[in-house]
Amino acid sequence: MIGTGRTTMGIVQFAEPGPGDVVVVPAAAGGIGTLLVQYAKNAGATVIGLAGGPGKTTRVTANGADHAIDYTAPDWPGHLAAHHGRVTIVYDGVGGDVARAAVALLAPQGRHIVFGWTSQGISGDSPYVVEGTTVNVLGPEMLRRAGGPNPVRTLEQRALAQAAEGHLTPAVHRFPLAQAAAAHRALENRATTGKVVLEP
Repeated sequence: MIGTGRTTMGIVQFAEPGPGDVVVVPAAAGGIGTLLVQYAKNAGATVIGLAGGPGKTTRVTANGADHAIDYTAPDWPGHLAAHHGRVTIVYDGVGGDVARAAVALLAPQGRHIVFGWTSQGISGDSPYVVEGTTVNVLGPEMLRRAGGPNPVRTLEQRALAQAAEGHLTPAVHRFPLAQAAAAHRALENRATTGKVVLEP
């Protein structure tokens, strides 16, 4: 909870969701994605979680998303647009084709918050980067916004408070330590949900 929680608290500083927002979370079955879904839902937003395959979309729905969409389906952007209108926030840890399609659905003044790019690297001329819309939140600015004498600890305390209040519950995929190689393969093949933990 500490690592993913503090990162989640850092991300939402750049686009606080609320009632009236339509939030899209790519990789919504992942560790940070799980917490972003919960946070946005608790804030009153309509939350659409994207995940690869029916097993993961089932978990995203169980995690509290209003809707879960399989981004491996051929026309998922059309389905999202037809049922949910214009998106106001995309919390993007994926990049690539999924991010490009999600950003195309943003309403005017919508916000594209980038905190990772597991599918494709990001640069200023990437086709899914929109001037005035895309914000890359990794780095010193996240800590500056957190404030306090120890910004990392500030974010951790916010995450732990959210967890204590029952608003955030981390997703964990456990493997015995003896199966560390299998855990790595599962990560590489995107067969895990949440954070992977090796148990001695």
